[in-house]
Amino acid sequence: MFFKVLKLMNWFTAQCRKALYNQAFSTNFKYFGKGSTLEIAGQVKIGKNVYIGDHVSLIVEAGASLTIADNSFIGESCYIKCFGGDIAIGREVSINSKSFINGCGGVSIGDNTRIGTQSIIIASNHKFDDPDTLVKDQISKQGVSLGENIWLGARVTVLDGVHIPDNSVIGACSLVSKTLNESGVYVGVPARKIK
Repeated sequence: MFFKVLKLMNWFTAQCRKALYNQAFSTNFKYFGKGSTLEIAGQVKIGKNVYIGDHVSLIVEAGASLTIADNSFIGESCYIKCFGGDIAIGREVSINSKSFINGCGGVSIGDNTRIGTQSIIIASNHKFDDPDTLVKDQISKQGVSLGENIWLGARVTVLDGVHIPDNSVIGACSLVSKTLNESGVYVGVPARKIK
C-alpha cells in the first residue's frame, strides 16, 4: 500500500510541475523533469510537446536567448548555458543525457538533428596570438551551426567556428574543430570524412 501511495504522490507532483511550467512558458510540455534548474533573465521561447529531462540546467542571461522548437527532447543532466549568446534548437531535435552546450558565440541546431550522450558544443574559444595579452582575455565567439538531419554520436565535441552541413554523421568520440564543407560521415580527432 505504501508504494502505491508513493507512486501516486510522485505522479501528482510531476503533473503539478508540468502544469506550472506550461503556464510559465505559455506552452504544453511533454514532460518537465524533477530537479531541473532554471536561471532565466533573457528571452526564452519553448515550443509544444518539448521534453525536459530530470536534473537539466537551463541558464539564459540578460541579453541572451534560448529557443527550443516543437517536439524536441533534452535528456537528463544536460547543461545548456547561453553565456550571453543565442541558442536556437530546431524541431524534433534530441540532445541526449549529460550533454553540454555553451552558446557564447551563438548556437543553431537544425531540425531532426540527434546529439549523442555526453556531447559538447562550445561556441567560444581562447586564442593565444598576442603574447602581451593574457590567454583568458583573448576570446573568439564565432558560433556553431549544425544543419538539419545530423547525427552526432556519443561524446562528440564541436568547437567554435564550426558549421556542419545537413545530412551528416559524426562518429562517437570525434572532435570537429573546423567547418565541414560537404555532407558525409566523419570520424576521428580531428574528424575526417570517410564516406
